[in-house]
Amino acid sequence: MAGTTVEDRINGLPLVLKSYNDAFKNHGVEVPMMVLNAHRGRDKRTVIGELGGDKADEIYVDFIGYLKDNTGKLREMDGASATFRELKGEDVRVVVGTGFPVEVAKPLVEGLGWVRDGLVDSWTCSELVGASRPDPAMILDSMVRYGVTDPGAVIKVDDTVKGVEEGLNASVYTVAVLTGTQNIQMLDGAGPDTILRSVKEVPGHLRKKKML
Repeated sequence: MAGTTVEDRINGLPLVLKSYNDAFKNHGVEVPMMVLNAHRGRDKRTVIGELGGDKADEIYVDFIGYLKDNTGKLREMDGASATFRELKGEDVRVVVGTGFPVEVAKPLVEGLGWVRDGLVDSWTCSELVGASRPDPAMILDSMVRYGVTDPGAVIKVDDTVKGVEEGLNASVYTVAVLTGTQNIQMLDGAGPDTILRSVKEVPGHLRKKKML
């Protein structure tokens, strides 16, 4: 969600990266921003567990606190609802996924109103499926939920390397978008099927590929 369908910049700063940075620094742990950015898309507890050492639990509590304090300020990415509406008009099932834990993801999705307004069918997160990207568990779980057996019928859209790898690991058509904090060189290196400027371009691209 964050960086793909959710704009997570607040006052120009990416909320996820700032929250990571502030939480680590609170406990005297220095992690370069470049390293934190490379971990975008992954389960947040997993990242902090790997980088926080014996202070990981305390760092995670602070990190979640920062996110929850700011969740209400997050807005959808420009064109996200229009894209969802267009896809739903073509009888496409839409599932949004995130590395946020349930306690952050649930109020975020509810606040955006996507499920309530019928724009997405459901949401999922790495905590619910028990595996972090690039493991394809969120995609595979969603396929089972909606009775989809052909990975060729699934499109994965993400703004991170780990999200692209997740899609490729699920053997589905994988689209990278440039609205996140990872640049085109990083994303292209992960090998997506295509790179678009934003989620707004997804329906048109799928029509051009005769996938809609």
